[in-house]
Amino acid sequence: WWTTRPRTVGSTARPRAGGTAQALNMSQLLQLDRYIIREKFWKLFGNKLWLRDEQGQLHGFCKQKAFKLKEDIRLYSDESMTDELLKISARSIIDVWGGYDITDSRNGEPLGSARRKALKSILRDNWTLFDPAGNEIGKLVEDSAGMALVRRFIPLGALVPQKFHIDVAGASQPVTLQQKFNPFIRRLVVDIPPGHPLDRRFIAAIALLIATIEGRQG
Repeated sequence: WWTTRPRTVGSTARPRAGGTAQALNMSQLLQLDRYIIREKFWKLFGNKLWLRDEQGQLHGFCKQKAFKLKEDIRLYSDESMTDELLKISARSIIDVWGGYDITDSRNGEPLGSARRKALKSILRDNWTLFDPAGNEIGKLVEDSAGMALVRRFIPLGALVPQKFHIDVAGASQPVTLQQKFNPFIRRLVVDIPPGHPLDRRFIAAIALLIATIEGRQG
């Protein structure tokens, strides 16, 4: 099963020519049990996000263009945007079901996909996760129905940060995505239990997707 065998540091697979920096950056990312996705809270056009470890070392950068009809999210190794690591692309321009395909940009390997449950997400954010063959492998959901309703319908409820958890078969503990923000900076803290079976490239892509698409109530 694809999720039980994430690529590990020290693999004998060779990076593409000129891809040494990419391989090193992705290898470092795969070792992290916790990292923070940071974005500017106030922005007029487009968006920028930085993926850093707890010591502040940069492991990824994303710049979203404004006014794009079809969502296309790229994770790069740094702000030069010369080394692309991951690609998250919407399947259609208008997709109420929120289908996104995730690909390893270094070698074109499909990692899986995520689809938002549109009706359920009106009251509580809810996503289904799939492997590259289209088999359901898990879910990503907002922390609780009660807190979700507070964020959407109670005055000033939008100030309550969101928390998401990823549940997959074979994992005793979920991956958690916790919002933390002040009036100027929004952060999403990603916590991965050691030894978790889900491919960490896929986790990084899901976290980036949540940071850019969801989480606007908090």
